[in-house]
Amino acid sequence: MSKSRFIELMAKSMGKTANAEELAELDMFLEQFPDYKKTYQVTNALKGNGAELAETKPEEVNSNLEEIWNRIKSSNKNTANDAKVKPMFRWQWVAAAVLLLVAAGALFYKKTEQQDSLTAENILHEIRVPYGKTEKLKLPDGTQVTLNAGSTFSYPEAFEKNSRDVSLTGEGFFEVTKNAKKPFLVHTAKLVVKVLGTVFNVKAYNNDKTVETTLLKGKVQVELKNNPEKRIILLPNEKLIVVNNREPKSAKPKESKIEYQVTELPDVKPDEVKETAWVDNRILFTNEAFEDVAVQIERKYNVQVVFENQKLRTEQISGLLDKESLQEALGIIELTTPFKFRIEGQTVYLSKKEK
Repeated sequence: MSKSRFIELMAKSMGKTANAEELAELDMFLEQFPDYKKTYQVTNALKGNGAELAETKPEEVNSNLEEIWNRIKSSNKNTANDAKVKPMFRWQWVAAAVLLLVAAGALFYKKTEQQDSLTAENILHEIRVPYGKTEKLKLPDGTQVTLNAGSTFSYPEAFEKNSRDVSLTGEGFFEVTKNAKKPFLVHTAKLVVKVLGTVFNVKAYNNDKTVETTLLKGKVQVELKNNPEKRIILLPNEKLIVVNNREPKSAKPKESKIEYQVTELPDVKPDEVKETAWVDNRILFTNEAFEDVAVQIERKYNVQVVFENQKLRTEQISGLLDKESLQEALGIIELTTPFKFRIEGQTVYLSKKEK
């Protein structure tokens, strides 16, 4: 066997491109030289032992290949017609290719090692709920979450640190599994809600006028992103309302603007709490601006509401929408509010009713 053939087979073996006949040729050749066993560790590294590749420097590989070949050549002085065999590769090129493969092997080993070191906490799941639908899911710790239409929610494959962190844009109803050692944190654009085990609702749509946290059971702590030192404690049946500043940066700041307030929920039955009515696919509204109710209608029925008469936006309306169709729901509101509507595809047009 010629030097070029030996290097060719070594490179192919290491690069996983050798066919069965070539591997058999290399194995038979190595078996003929027991003395080569002392340097066989380098061969094993070249064949893909990642740990050794990572520790083997290119110059060491080059030196060992030279040593391997010289020892084989000296043990096989009688090999005939060696000089007559036309080399398939120049020795310098093959050496460079071998070194390149070694570097690639080391890189692959390190990359694999990094992938193995990834914990389940680094794997994030993202849930996007379209308009017209809600979605329920169970988190790795057993916490139950219901997501409203138009929401985006992300959580890790497993909670492995000292806290259970999730992110929400939109609205979510949480029934958190109690774990005093791992607080549950809901991150939104405006605030962070911290709990140990409780039942609460967070409404944090980017385009809504306010961001709301409603507590039904237990106790939560809310931290405002723009004022992290301010921590607000909520007790059962309390709601935190935070102003969602949607004004452009160029707008002039208003004087003495209220940033947030805490209010108590009305003393009603659990199924009559309007802040969580959406969980049962209902819309409950009492003396609310028509434009705010319209936003809920858009999410529930997957439509766009257009006010052709702007005064309708501020009309105060009350009612309950449950299993009605879109047309039936608008008909119910129409009974107490002077307006008319027309539906064209996925768009609802509202106009003032003429007397």
